[in-house]
Amino acid sequence: MTKWNIYCEESGDKAIPWVNGSTHFYIVTAILVRETDDEALKETLLDHKRKVLRMRPPLEWKKLNPRVKRDDKILGRFFKKIDEDGPEFIVSQVICNKHETMGPGLVDRTKLMNYLYGLMFKRLSWFLKSTKATARLFIDRNTDPLAQESLRSYISSVTRYSTGEHPRHSKPKWMNPEEDPILGLADFLSGVTLKSMTDYHLNVNAACKKCGSHLCIYNCSSSNFTYKRSFKYIVDWCEFDFEKWAWRGLLYHPFINKDNYKNIFIPI
Repeated sequence: MTKWNIYCEESGDKAIPWVNGSTHFYIVTAILVRETDDEALKETLLDHKRKVLRMRPPLEWKKLNPRVKRDDKILGRFFKKIDEDGPEFIVSQVICNKHETMGPGLVDRTKLMNYLYGLMFKRLSWFLKSTKATARLFIDRNTDPLAQESLRSYISSVTRYSTGEHPRHSKPKWMNPEEDPILGLADFLSGVTLKSMTDYHLNVNAACKKCGSHLCIYNCSSSNFTYKRSFKYIVDWCEFDFEKWAWRGLLYHPFINKDNYKNIFIPI
């Protein structure tokens, strides 16, 4: 039986509906690494954090030099070195476009976070059941105790409802990203994705004026958005095939448009 460690972090503020000054997107990222590969991935992250990013603080997006945040070549090189020198790991993401997010109750910050984590754990719980695996769960503790308990209860209920059996993952261990390099990487990937999707949102909005279609965000051929080098790696880490399970780890919210995510997220 395979044992996994799952590290979850998010990026963006929870303002729903969108208000001026808040982020256009809210990103939830989960990193799955086999328990036997956990230490090797941590060592790789610490090594290339120093060598490539020239970063002394713990690996967190907000602590990265602003100049490096804008340098996609450096970010791409960092991800490439992790890919080449580290063990295999998987990334799953829920990408929430707040301009398209609506529904009863989602204006509540805790309910929004629970709902998006719930989408994530519908996939995670089925993956663990299908592959007959178990997992230890680590989640960022930057939420208040009531929100933590609400999330813990919610993802457990989602797992039971989705698979009809007891969760194959542990109760969450709440940690700060600076305490663990892999949790820091989850935070880092959420930050890079938020940057890329914000760029996408701004560019596509400009292009929409050319085609005049309200579905332009999904299929406009005149969009001037190009996949950033760093974002291509994130997409690649989301594309894994297992026996009896196709991972496809990116989920775009609202999920009623799930068939359209391929137009946005498959690398070109």
